[in-house]
Amino acid sequence: MNLVKLRKFTYEEVTRCNRCGFCLPSCPIYLVKGIESATPRGRNAITRAVIEGRLQWSGEVEKSIFSCLGCGACTANCFPAIKTRDIVFRDRECLVSEGIYPKIADRLAQYILEEGNISNENNEERAEWQELIKGIPEHYFEKEKADVIYFVGCVASFFPLAQKIPASMAMVMEKAGVDFTVLGGQEWCCGYPLIGAGMPDKMDALIKHNVEVVERIGATKVVFTCPSCYHTWKHFYPSGAEYLSASEFLVELLREGNLELKPLDVKVTYHDPCDLGRNTGVYEPPRKVLSSIPGVELVEMEKNRQLTTCCGGGGNLEMVEPELSGKVADLKIAEIQATGADVVVSSCQQCLRTIAGRARRRKIPLIVKDITELLAEAMV
Repeated sequence: MNLVKLRKFTYEEVTRCNRCGFCLPSCPIYLVKGIESATPRGRNAITRAVIEGRLQWSGEVEKSIFSCLGCGACTANCFPAIKTRDIVFRDRECLVSEGIYPKIADRLAQYILEEGNISNENNEERAEWQELIKGIPEHYFEKEKADVIYFVGCVASFFPLAQKIPASMAMVMEKAGVDFTVLGGQEWCCGYPLIGAGMPDKMDALIKHNVEVVERIGATKVVFTCPSCYHTWKHFYPSGAEYLSASEFLVELLREGNLELKPLDVKVTYHDPCDLGRNTGVYEPPRKVLSSIPGVELVEMEKNRQLTTCCGGGGNLEMVEPELSGKVADLKIAEIQATGADVVVSSCQQCLRTIAGRARRRKIPLIVKDITELLAEAMV
């Protein structure tokens, strides 16, 4: 994206920023770094200065723009609701076009475009999580035709800590009698990491392939346990089948009465994933799932729903500045601990991986579960 296009899309937006500072307490990066260039208003000021010719793209600008989580908390706390997240992602496109960006993004793009996933693994290994499941016939997976496609996502497919998510989701759907399938090696990355890397122009082949596979199977619904995949399909993919987050789909299954649940005597708190909540607007379905499980007591964190604190795993930050990502996770863990809950539940494979991984490294005793895992535990 060149400077002319940047001006067209963002100048009117950034000039609405009056530098009031209401965004500062909500920005996890600012809370960790404590410098103006790490604030949403600072990034807006940088963008405006570049457009007006008072500042050039540089390595210092790159550090500011690529340290953003893309969580959207700034917009939720902004009276004119300035879309700083969108501005930052457009800035990243400009920086990429200028050759000023974290070069590790090139490796990420290579993995995605050559192997179909973020991990540079043989894409046929996407089905490895199925080894965690006992008692489900193999014919449930990778059918030629099905009503529902479960799009697993890269993180849950290739990172062992998150593989219990698709295993739990598959067990719930099987128990509820859902005619579903997964795509296995035919599932390619949705493309979301390329958006965060400032390279959305490289997504076309991924979109074309994934849509063709869905059409070939003839599914009427595509279900996602990954909020970033869900967000990407909802906003960047053509309409066709109905796209549903896992919690929205689970609410449907529970309403139909096809799942018998036993009590779980547990106090939980719920972490709203940024791409599911603020960036896509899904807040209540996960809470409805939790309230449907007998014996589960939900205690909210001080910051919840649209005001929630990011886990630190968004915006490709873990790839660019892993320690900064970890310090944001520390903020989240402190909020979780303040609730006194036995378990923190989320609806995101990356949130689970980020929070649980950081707690483990810091030797903090914290139980982190995905909502599908908790529901699977309650099934009779």
